Amino acid sequence: MKFFYSILSVAVVLGMMFTSCGKDDPDEPVLPTTYQLESEHGVTNDTYLIYDIDLDKDSSSIYVYNAAFNIGSSTPLKLNILVNAPCTVNKTGKVFTFTGSNIVPNLMRGNTPVPFPTLQVNNLISIVNIENKTYSISFDCQGNAIGKEINSHYDKEGKLK
Repeated sequence: MKFFYSILSVAVVLGMMFTSCGKDDPDEPVLPTTYQLESEHGVTNDTYLIYDIDLDKDSSSIYVYNAAFNIGSSTPLKLNILVNAPCTVNKTGKVFTFTGSNIVPNLMRGNTPVPFPTLQVNNLISIVNIENKTYSISFDCQGNAIGKEINSHYDKEGKLK
């Protein structure tokens, strides 16, 4: 019986030793999966962006407020739009990249996004660097919005708050 208990205690000690020896990699940072980032801006009529990043979802959101689009007249059309696009993050967890084409944007009516299938966002690329607090965004917008024909390129870069 003594022999059985000594074998059993050796087995228990070995079992505890193997279960506690997992690989903890201190080089792998635990990254948050959601971020909300806002661009710096002055007065309310300035163009500004809000990035609503959720890496657990298929797409994240870019809100572009007071985006100016050329519509052929001297006065550009200003719209508040929401673009949902896939977002990836680099290994450091500091640089996010949005890309996509054939995206149906939402026009913001107050706080309510309304899909606008007559308008398309193409060639979207937006890079957000949370370490440097910078962003850049570029896309083409084609179609019809609010009775206006739009065939315009949007390009902006700046600092994050």
